[in-house]
Amino acid sequence: MDDPDQRSTYAAEDMVTAWLDAVSPDTGIVQVTLTRGGKRRVVDFSPETEPRFSNPSNVTVFVDQVLDRLRQQARDYGSRYRDRERKPVEVVTYRGWKKATYRDGQICLPERERGGAWALRGFVVVHELAHHLNTGVEGAIIDTHGAGFRATMLQLLEDIGWTEIAAMLREAHRQLGLDSQRPEGDGMLAKVGKMLRHAEGASTEAERDAFLTKAQQLATSHSIELAVARAAHEQTESSPTPSFEPVRLGHRGQQSNVRYIELMLAVARANDLRCTIRGDNTGVTLYGFPDDIAVVKTLYVSLVVQMVADADAYIRSGAHRPVHGRTARAAFYSGWTARIEQRLQRAQWAAQSSAGVYSNGINVITGTARGTKLPALVAKDVEVRDYFDYMRRQHGVRGTWRGSNAVADEHSTARGRAAAERARLGRGAELTT
Repeated sequence: MDDPDQRSTYAAEDMVTAWLDAVSPDTGIVQVTLTRGGKRRVVDFSPETEPRFSNPSNVTVFVDQVLDRLRQQARDYGSRYRDRERKPVEVVTYRGWKKATYRDGQICLPERERGGAWALRGFVVVHELAHHLNTGVEGAIIDTHGAGFRATMLQLLEDIGWTEIAAMLREAHRQLGLDSQRPEGDGMLAKVGKMLRHAEGASTEAERDAFLTKAQQLATSHSIELAVARAAHEQTESSPTPSFEPVRLGHRGQQSNVRYIELMLAVARANDLRCTIRGDNTGVTLYGFPDDIAVVKTLYVSLVVQMVADADAYIRSGAHRPVHGRTARAAFYSGWTARIEQRLQRAQWAAQSSAGVYSNGINVITGTARGTKLPALVAKDVEVRDYFDYMRRQHGVRGTWRGSNAVADEHSTARGRAAAERARLGRGAELTT
């Protein structure tokens, strides 16, 4: 399943739509029974008026008004959505009635006459707009229905003035155990998040690189500690085991999909994961220990946004001419990914050297190991490899991914490498999983 959070996210939103449908027309209040701290209590909500639409064409006016409002807020206070509000959204109809979808700047809604009345309401349209604002960056899927999407939808509801509906959705998430808040200093991902926020606010390239390196070193050190701890316990005791998780990266037919896969593979290699790639190049499946998978997803989300933004700025500058923009973008992505992989691997090697992974040390400049690897890490590597081989046999995975074709545009490749030197890892709020 490419979207493991879809069912729970939909369930929370279905809860909110049921509450909205139960609002008293006389008082504008809905009474909701909630469970908090193991006790049931009744809470009153006074939600904003949710618009209903007669047909998808009426939705266009609403969507344009929302985007205009977000653009004005971006001019006054800065964009909350990586400038995605600047990109137009088209609303179209389709003949089905069961789904409302978003893809590549287009919201598809069913017609009322065909049973699509359920989708012609403001809350559903806001859901699709949240996809536009949170995903679909040059075709890259960042977070389909996970924590990042839910945070974006809550932010969008508040930005358009639907603060009470946002409170209702937040309560629905709480009722279903979604996005529970952890203490800031609790857990390795929270600590990585601190490094990422420091990187976001760094004033120099050297500072950004230092925080990027620190984030990867922290993840590597944590992984080493867990491997040593697992080796120190009896096999009968409860301990993490390898698992897998499908991650969708792009839409079918998107030319940049192979570049997103290459970036994901680069991050995965620096964090002890194995991967299989979907035949249509829309995603990968990650194999390894759960904490390593969480780190890789965290790093990828930040890096893909930065890579696309850097490429957009490069293409807009016109510095790629006379090379075609599509060719220049592919070369830029290739150089960007290659340089980022070098930075991540160097940080990994430095952390391993500091932790004494190799008995006689390691060259952190070249990554060349000297001496013998710690038995605990050898055991981890073997466990992940065996699990990966077993899962490939179980699912009949065969063949080798061919990857992308080389692009003969050395100038754009070099510009991509230079931009990767400046890469920072996004906002901490987008990275928690």
